[in-house]
Amino acid sequence: MIERCLFCRAPFRENEVFQAMPRGRRIAFDPIRGRLWVVCGKCFRWTLQPLEDREAALYELERAVRDLGTPVAETANVGLYHVGRVLLIRVGPARLAERAWWQHGRELRRRRASFDSTTSRVTAYTFGTLQRLGDLLGLSDPDVAIHWDDNPMADILRWRRFGWAAWHGRVECPYCNSTLRALSYDLSWWVYPLLEEGGSVQVGVPCPRCDPWTPDNIYRIEGPEADTVLRRVLAYQNISGATEGLIREASRAIEDAGSAGAFTVDAVGRRQCLWKMGRTGAVALEIALAESSEDRILQMEARAVEFLWRREEELARIMDEELTPRYLLRKHLRRLPVRVSPGRTPRILRRLGGERPDAWEPGRP
Repeated sequence: MIERCLFCRAPFRENEVFQAMPRGRRIAFDPIRGRLWVVCGKCFRWTLQPLEDREAALYELERAVRDLGTPVAETANVGLYHVGRVLLIRVGPARLAERAWWQHGRELRRRRASFDSTTSRVTAYTFGTLQRLGDLLGLSDPDVAIHWDDNPMADILRWRRFGWAAWHGRVECPYCNSTLRALSYDLSWWVYPLLEEGGSVQVGVPCPRCDPWTPDNIYRIEGPEADTVLRRVLAYQNISGATEGLIREASRAIEDAGSAGAFTVDAVGRRQCLWKMGRTGAVALEIALAESSEDRILQMEARAVEFLWRREEELARIMDEELTPRYLLRKHLRRLPVRVSPGRTPRILRRLGGERPDAWEPGRP
C-alpha cells in the first residue's frame, strides 16, 4: 500500500478500522471497476493504489459499507459513508436512501443526560438562589424570566444558554401596523411555522395588539433567518433533551411521512403553533429541520466529491487499461466483490472480454 500522498508527500493518517488498508481517513473505491484511492487530508488529491493491493481492501470496504456504514449523502454516482472516524466514498449506483435521523436523536439523548447531571443541578440551584435574592432586594435582571412554580431549573438553564430573545429585527403586522423588534423566548411556544410558496420556512409570531386575534394577524419572519430562528426556538424548548421512548415516537412520525423534508412540509402545512404540536411534534420537527439543513450541506460536498472523482477516474482508467498488462487486469477484475448484470457491464470489462463480456463480470471466484 502507498502510505504517502504522491502529490504533496504528506503521510496518510492511521484509520484504526481496516486491516487491509492501514492508512487514510478518506478512502474512495469503485467495487465494479476495481479502483481504490486514498484521499489526502492535506491537499485532497486522490492517490490510486497499486493493482496488487486492491483486492482484499475492496472486499473489506464493501463489507464495511454494507454492515457498518452510516450513509451521509449521495448523488447518482457517489455515496458518502461514515465508518468510525473514516469517510468512505463509494463510487457506483446509489444504494441507500436519505441519511437517517439517528445522529440528531443521539444529540437529544446527550442533552437529556447533561440536563439530569449533577453539574447542571448545582449550577441551576446556585443561580436560582442568587436571582431570588436579587428579586427580594430589587436588584434582579428584568430580562430573566423564571417560573418558580413550574420548572425553574429548565428556565434557569435556558436563560444561561440562550438569553432572553431568539431574534432581533424589525417586522410589521399587516393589520395594525405595529412593529416587532425582538422575539422573546417566553412567547416561543406560540410561534407558527409557516411555508412560503417557494418551499422555504417562515416563522409567524402572533400580534398581541390585534383584537380579535386570528391566525392571520401575525408578524412574519422570512428569509434565511427564519429557519435559524425556528431551530433556535425548538432547541430552547427541548433543552432537557428527550427520552428513548419520545425519540422513537418522533422518529416514527418522520418515517411515516417518508423523509425529514416531507415531515417538515406536513407539519408546517397544518398551521399549528408549537404548543399545539405537543412534545413529540416539537422534537420531531427539530430533528427534521436539523436533518434537512445538514443534508443540504452534505449534498454540496457529495457533488464536489463526484466532480473530483470524474477527474481521477479518467487518470485511473488510463493507468489501468493502457499501462497495466491485460492478463493482470483480467485476473484482478475476476475477483472483485460486486457482480453486475450483463447489460450494465462497464466498458473496460467489455473491452477485455471481447465477444463474451459476461466472462469478465466481477464477482467472487
